[in-house]
Amino acid sequence: MPANLSPVPFTGPNIDITNLGIKLGKVTLLESLSTTMKSGLWHGILGPNGGGKSTLLKSIAGLMPHTGSIAMTWEKAKAPAIGYMPQLAPFEQSLPISVLDYLRLNSQNRPVWLSFKNTKAINQMVELLGIQGLLKNRLGTLSMGERQRVLLATALLQEPSLLLLDEPLAGIDKAGQEKILDVLSAFKKHGGTIVMVEHNWQVLQQYCDQAYFIDGGLKKSGLPKDVLREHSIEQSQELARMINEQDEVRFA
Repeated sequence: MPANLSPVPFTGPNIDITNLGIKLGKVTLLESLSTTMKSGLWHGILGPNGGGKSTLLKSIAGLMPHTGSIAMTWEKAKAPAIGYMPQLAPFEQSLPISVLDYLRLNSQNRPVWLSFKNTKAINQMVELLGIQGLLKNRLGTLSMGERQRVLLATALLQEPSLLLLDEPLAGIDKAGQEKILDVLSAFKKHGGTIVMVEHNWQVLQQYCDQAYFIDGGLKKSGLPKDVLREHSIEQSQELARMINEQDEVRFA
């Protein structure tokens, strides 16, 4: 079992979303979205750019005002804890904070300079994600893939039973992706719930238990292979319709 994952099995929450609606000014980002994400499963969110995938993830994390309701049912034996990994969060290049300082800041609820007692947890997470060589680097100098691994380490340091991940594999090479997917697989096997935005259909089919196609709302949900197949059929039908329309115009 990967280091820093609790040796005691835990259970992630059940997430019930009812009639979720989100607006930004006069622009509707999501509307009438209802679904249930079952405990202990790996849920994949896909859809077009601007369709509301990241907005949905932020709303589950409690970072977006919304109408409707998002209810989570947690296991009583473990305090509720969420690990959230945003989409390619940029770091200011001049920010004088090292990767190690950043991990320390995010591993406890008091200033690092007062006291620091979480060295073992950080060392385990650093080893788990293979970021030993990054600890002295400033956050703003990290590559996209390096930044993703640091953000995932930060999410896991919260000792969560729910992980909310916005494209965690973006910018990461194949070996790095396999390492991250192994860690996430172990997290799920241990009882955790994962909700992940992902574009790679192969990853969705191989790892996710359920898929949700989001485009201004929930368009389809079910087994990844079924959702992807329906989406492919609709795309083919739309392409055929566009070609037919162009032919009609050309020969009119």
